[in-house]
Amino acid sequence: MKKKLNFFCVLMLVLMIAHVTLSFVQGADDFARGWEEGAADNATPTWSAFFVTILGLATVGAYILAFACFVRFILNVNRNEVFVWDNVWCLRITAIGLSFGVLVFSAYTIIEGANVIEAFEEDMAILIFAVFNLIVAEAFAVGLKLKEEQDLTI
Repeated sequence: MKKKLNFFCVLMLVLMIAHVTLSFVQGADDFARGWEEGAADNATPTWSAFFVTILGLATVGAYILAFACFVRFILNVNRNEVFVWDNVWCLRITAIGLSFGVLVFSAYTIIEGANVIEAFEEDMAILIFAVFNLIVAEAFAVGLKLKEEQDLTI
C-alpha cells in the first residue's frame, strides 16, 4: 500500500514539474516579446506596473510555497507519517497557494481584456488539483479527529 501511495505522490510531483516546465517553455516567446517592447519603450514605470510586478512575485512565491509543502507531504508519506496533522496543513497550504496563483493570474488576464473562459481555460487543471487537495486535507482532518476521539475512549 505504501508503494502505491509513494508512486502516486511521485507521479503527481513529476506532473507538477512538467507543467511548470511547459509553462515556462510556452511563455518564453511572450516574455521575449514583452522584454523587447519594454526595452523599446522609454516611458517611466507607473504605479500599476509596480503593482503588477509585486503581484506577480507574490504569485510565484505562492506557487513555490505550494510546491515545497507538497514535497514535504511526500517526504512525510515516505517516512510512514501518513495520518498526521502536519500532512493536513501541508495539503491545505498547497491548495491555498495554487488557488491564489490561479485566481490572481486569471484576474489579471480578465483585466487585460480576456473573457472569463479564456482566463480560466489554461489553469483549470491546477484549480481542480487545488480543490482536490482541500478535499483530501479535510478527509485527513476528519480521520485524525476520529482517531483522537477513539484514543480517548476507554
